[in-house]
Amino acid sequence: MKKILLTVVLLSTGYVFSQSMPPTFPVEMYYGCTYEKGKDINDLMEVGEDWREWQEENDPVGRENYNAWIFTADFAGASVHGKSMWFGMSNNWKNFMKSHFNWVRNGTDMSKKFEKVMGPSNCMGHMMGLMFPTKQAEGWEPVDVRPIFTSLCTAKENTSMMDFNSAYSKMNAFLDAGGMANKVAMFNIFPIAGQTTDYDYATMMVLKDDDALGELATLMSTGGAAMQSSLFEPLQECVQNSMMLSSPLPGNTNLN
Repeated sequence: MKKILLTVVLLSTGYVFSQSMPPTFPVEMYYGCTYEKGKDINDLMEVGEDWREWQEENDPVGRENYNAWIFTADFAGASVHGKSMWFGMSNNWKNFMKSHFNWVRNGTDMSKKFEKVMGPSNCMGHMMGLMFPTKQAEGWEPVDVRPIFTSLCTAKENTSMMDFNSAYSKMNAFLDAGGMANKVAMFNIFPIAGQTTDYDYATMMVLKDDDALGELATLMSTGGAAMQSSLFEPLQECVQNSMMLSSPLPGNTNLN
């Protein structure tokens, strides 16, 4: 299916009858990343603290409008995930672009600090995308680590907006009835630039905390997985199903 058509279809998925669309967010990912020898996520977080200070002084957008997380592969095979991924998100495209081009023009010295631990040259690619929620959650308290499930998906031919709308509505109702209301958030991420593999969109499921992961596993093993398969296998093909651990960079101000 042509990606431009798929994007139009799925941006309406689940909300075609709503009075207002849910918020969408610009995101960027440095993916397929590895650390320099002897370095790990603790070293990256230390550089992250320096970056926050730099951001406060030099970024016209400021930390209120751009936040970042480090995704670490947990249950994941050899894939574009690598050992780690930088996941950055802004609250709108205007702020995202301001922050990006400020970094391009003025971030050279700060970038060198990242290069000593895990910089762009340590990553397979840099992708810009649009993040669209398919199940929302709110009011979560910040935690040091959140479990995240990711997949790379392609929509099957002849699927429609109504097909996806129905599938998400039924799956979300099942999760809520099973006690997962406000314990799980789900998103589709549509590549805009920098995509290097052939897929239409990435799916991401974020769990509130470790306990929510245990509850979800129980629910999925007692009928949830079968329901998910029956709803979505006719609509999409997904690969590289992985579980990652999301850690917020120091100084994140929202959406932790």
